[in-house]
Amino acid sequence: MTMAARAVLIGLLALGLTGCAADPARGQAPDPTDFLIQMVCVDGSDQPIFADPVSCPDSRRKLRPGEPLPYHKVDVGGYQVSDSFPIEDPDPSNFGARTLGVQTYFFTDAWDLDPAFPRQVHLDPARGGYNIMGASEDWVAFLGTSDPGAYWQPWWRPDCDLGGWRLFPNSDRAFRGGEAASPTTFAPNCEQRIRTSAARIEWSFHPAHAYVVDPADDTKTRRLDSLLVRHFASGYGSMETNWFTREYGATRWEAWRAGEGLTPEFLKARCPASTYDAVFHGRAMSMVDCRTWTTLVRPEGGTWDPDGASAVDPTIRTFPVDPLYLSGNLLFNSHLGGPYVPEGDYACETRAWDSEGEGADLTFGDVTGPPWNANGACMRTIRAETLPARDWGQTIDAPPPGDYRFGASLFAPGLPRGEEASAEIVVTQKDGRGRVLATERLPVRVIDRYRTFEGRVRVVDGATEVRVAVRPAQTLSDLAVTGALLVPN
Repeated sequence: MTMAARAVLIGLLALGLTGCAADPARGQAPDPTDFLIQMVCVDGSDQPIFADPVSCPDSRRKLRPGEPLPYHKVDVGGYQVSDSFPIEDPDPSNFGARTLGVQTYFFTDAWDLDPAFPRQVHLDPARGGYNIMGASEDWVAFLGTSDPGAYWQPWWRPDCDLGGWRLFPNSDRAFRGGEAASPTTFAPNCEQRIRTSAARIEWSFHPAHAYVVDPADDTKTRRLDSLLVRHFASGYGSMETNWFTREYGATRWEAWRAGEGLTPEFLKARCPASTYDAVFHGRAMSMVDCRTWTTLVRPEGGTWDPDGASAVDPTIRTFPVDPLYLSGNLLFNSHLGGPYVPEGDYACETRAWDSEGEGADLTFGDVTGPPWNANGACMRTIRAETLPARDWGQTIDAPPPGDYRFGASLFAPGLPRGEEASAEIVVTQKDGRGRVLATERLPVRVIDRYRTFEGRVRVVDGATEVRVAVRPAQTLSDLAVTGALLVPN
């Protein structure tokens, strides 16, 4: 049974309500970043409840960082979940932009593939991903993306700032419409300067835009004030569009490419009552993909906490945000990507990583095939032929004493479904004479799906170096390693 069939759908009550929003046409433009994060209805104690924010214009507000979501947004047919939740960025100057929120993607055919998250949305880059949403003083932008086609993609501008995938101005200009260059590229690392593509964007404001779910049932249509951005690839050969609303945050996405009559019939059912062919900048284009997330369903268990952990195994994070976007990671080259060079080439590289410890040498390999090797952000595999075995990690100068989080993202390629491989993530602290002052071990259970494991450690007085490493705890299983982290708690 599909998620849509199982879910309790909200009755769609009041059409065309946009709450107490100001009218941009009258010069009372709201904050454009208000269109990134979804809203919630609240009870008399200001607590979020399961209801459609369109139906409660007098008792609603934005979801707050750290609050569980009382509903998921799903597309027509219930194939994909996409929520827009806020996060707190401890460093607003991170790479020239401040991280504000996350737009999730989760395909519901992966609903039961990880037993740590029974019937729960979770981060699975092979069947979903995210957009990291943020803003600089001048622009609202996607700072990074992860998807099943190319995995980990930070969006760099030419001077190595994040936020290359521009959306619209961070001012009332967002509501007056316009166009601009959006030079951007994705690469695992960026040092000083980077070569970018000649993409362009066009943005516009659309009052009471209709989001149609079923042309035969107007009660399911939402008419919402919307910000639209069209992102054209260099040469206008393809285009992506993103629609944002105050009520739902990211609300609709479309992909277009050059040609006519290319829209498949199934897509017309998934995105009904749409324009499927149009001319942009003199080029005929067709819609080739689309999602509209205006159907609301109750999460399994009543609420969903993206900042939480699995109820089955609390070492596994539900929907972790890569530390790159929160400027906190003390480890280097966490995704094992090579440096960008002026010619535009990069490759898998293990800078800062090494193998240490007593025991047998590890056997190394690489995860091949998309999405893991699609953009130079790669995964090294390690394998223990006998135990004990050496580790795989990196050593850094010790940060100031205090509480920290540590972890890594792991999976076991080729492991039969239903089986687990044992490993541990180890933090070792030494003083200036090489003496071990403290060791923290996090046992983890690795499966054939991507999981992010996280623990806590206290850096002690007198430590001069800290090593974070993954060590196999059983033989003859390949462990794919990426996304290592050590961040202030």
